[in-house]
Amino acid sequence: MGSLFSSLGSVANALQSFERAINVTQNNVTNANSPGYAAQVPVLQSQNFETEGGSSGGVTEITTDTRNQYAETAVQQQESLLGQFQQLQTSLGPLQTVFDVSGNSPIPSALNQLFQSFSQWSTDPTNADYQSSVLSAAQQTATAFQQTAAQLGQIRLATNSSTQSTVAQINQDAATIQSYNLNITKEGQPDAGLDAQLYSALDDLASQVPIQVLPGLGNTVTVLLGGQSPLVIGTQAFPIKAIDNTASNAGNPGAPPNVEIVDSNGYDITSQVTSGSLGGLIQIQNSILPSLAGGGQQVGGLNTLAKSLADAVNNVLESGSTTVTPPYQAGQPLFSYNPSSPAGIAASLTENSSLTPDQLAAASPGPPFVSNGAALQLASLDSPSNGVINGMNFTQYFSSLAAQVGNAASNASTQVTAQTQLLANTQNLRQQLSGVNIDEEAIRLVQLQSSYQAASKIVTVIDQLTQSIINMVQ
Repeated sequence: MGSLFSSLGSVANALQSFERAINVTQNNVTNANSPGYAAQVPVLQSQNFETEGGSSGGVTEITTDTRNQYAETAVQQQESLLGQFQQLQTSLGPLQTVFDVSGNSPIPSALNQLFQSFSQWSTDPTNADYQSSVLSAAQQTATAFQQTAAQLGQIRLATNSSTQSTVAQINQDAATIQSYNLNITKEGQPDAGLDAQLYSALDDLASQVPIQVLPGLGNTVTVLLGGQSPLVIGTQAFPIKAIDNTASNAGNPGAPPNVEIVDSNGYDITSQVTSGSLGGLIQIQNSILPSLAGGGQQVGGLNTLAKSLADAVNNVLESGSTTVTPPYQAGQPLFSYNPSSPAGIAASLTENSSLTPDQLAAASPGPPFVSNGAALQLASLDSPSNGVINGMNFTQYFSSLAAQVGNAASNASTQVTAQTQLLANTQNLRQQLSGVNIDEEAIRLVQLQSSYQAASKIVTVIDQLTQSIINMVQ
């Protein structure tokens, strides 16, 4: 009887092991499409069978995790790069509209009308209608620069808002990981559900900022931004912050970057944000936008264009004469601007409202005297051979700014396509290593059910034997 009871205990343990294995398999199937979930594999191990030592044999179940940390790291790296280029692609779209030589941008059209008005005026310098056309074209040109500067200001504000939202999401993901560490510390053992939530949060975090994930104490994880600054260590989270320096940077040649990312202690860690959507936003705010609109130590292409145009036109007019006979009367400037304007030179560019049509200086006193010399010189300022800005005329220089934005957008689009494919490849590899295979789970479930039924029959046989022995004793 002792041997029968011992066998019954062994079979009972086996039934429990099979039941736990079946539950693991069913849980895999249920969570096959859950973000961050890694397949759990029930491993059945045989127990020693030694009748003299009291070991009755049987099996026990141990659940193993198929998650591969190398595959997870590869996915996180590709998530971070894709996030960066997707953000660049999104943020560069509005800039392409602003710097569009095909007609959406007001500056190319305004420049064309301005120089056409100069050319027309040069044919008849005393014609009041032609003079008025010059003033009107100058007003439209100033307005075009003001509108473009305002558009860049709106893009800057929108980008800063996106930066703040992204930082808030990063801190939220860090809090989620901190919560996981707290739960795993309390439970003491890994949990597949908590594990899935953790790696889903890590994937989301990686798409926004470059991270390094390291094992911590007691199955917790440590997350470092850029491999250096802690976001989560054990049960502590370390939130980051984005500081907007745009307002304080105006007119400050030694200004810091427009946006700085600081850690929980206030130390600047901007240089560590090399990828992710936050990296893309920083690139827009600290590099691309300043090169176009100015900021900090950069004048900006739009301000350079506005200043160069105003100075070139004003120099010609101020060296010209409003009279065709002595004594010559020096001309007045057509444009004015504030070189120290916080909004930038382009935003402050205006047409000289006090200038009347008859005060336009068309003549060049010489020698030799030319009655329309100044007007002719103005008309030729935008000629291909007149390299006012770095060897380029005004239209060419604006086109170079548009090309800068276009090339950046094209590169971002190309990189998005490439990174999307690379991410898909790494995700497929991760799926092969740790994803749930429904066919394999179905086969395992059939095998486990068969094993469970076989063990159940042994219980029935032992019951019948026990009953027979009892009957014989009676």
